[in-house]
Amino acid sequence: MRRRVLLLAVFCSLFLLSSAFGLEVTDDTGRTITLSSPAARVISLTPANTEIVFALGAEGSLVGVTTYCDYPEEAKKKEKIGSITEVDLEAIVRLDPDLVLAGSLTPPEVIERLTKLGYPVFVLDPKSIPQVIESIRKVALLLGKEKEGEALAQAMERNVQEVQARVSGLSEEEKPRVFHVIWHNPLWTAGKDTFIHEFITLAGGKNVVEDLSGYVTLDLEELLRRNPDIITVVSAHGENLPYNFIVSDTRLKVLQAVQQGRVFVVDSDIVSRPGPRITQALRIFASIIHPEIFGPYQSSKE
Repeated sequence: MRRRVLLLAVFCSLFLLSSAFGLEVTDDTGRTITLSSPAARVISLTPANTEIVFALGAEGSLVGVTTYCDYPEEAKKKEKIGSITEVDLEAIVRLDPDLVLAGSLTPPEVIERLTKLGYPVFVLDPKSIPQVIESIRKVALLLGKEKEGEALAQAMERNVQEVQARVSGLSEEEKPRVFHVIWHNPLWTAGKDTFIHEFITLAGGKNVVEDLSGYVTLDLEELLRRNPDIITVVSAHGENLPYNFIVSDTRLKVLQAVQQGRVFVVDSDIVSRPGPRITQALRIFASIIHPEIFGPYQSSKE
């Protein structure tokens, strides 16, 4: 009897020890995953997640990424498991990860299937710069990179605070009105509740479509009526069709931003991925909006 009690006590002690060293982290959908130890085989289903893993110095654990994961350069050498929205489940099973980092565009059925197969799926869907920084801290915990994650998070927080401090004394009249172009046909832009809106406002500007929410289309006539001081245009992999449209269309020649040569190309990947480079995106907007404070921004049209 005493031997059975002793064995039971030993078993309970081992269970408690395992629980003490277990990791429980809640993702952006409210789901909590549990890992018995830091993840050693990771699959990333978004470019932003891939950038986070690299920034934490955990690229050695990254066994699979999407075809869109192209930064840093080394990410292109990782094995591909499909695109962001078309995931090869067989490839994931073959790679046998102990953690899958998903995103807002990951199909729900993929998350459900992987979960049923026993793979921990952690969904990152941050909506603001502070939430991106919190996501980085969570991924660092899952990868056993808490020290690196905290150092990165604090550096990003300092970058945001520096920008805010340098524009804090501006009056409303000193804040230029900015319009952001994602595509030109139709004219797509970013209203409030977007990262672009956050960049513009934190950098000491005003979003001319702040009365609209999310990513929306705008009539050309409405753009003319709002007449921004500055226009930013995304460019992806050398495609500058939206920029060429803004600076060449005869109907837009009357815009103040066009007349004053204040139309700037920004890298789509940097300003659209909720990862470690998001504070770099903020600095880009700060230089565009207030070159007198942050130094001039060299708009690349290559």
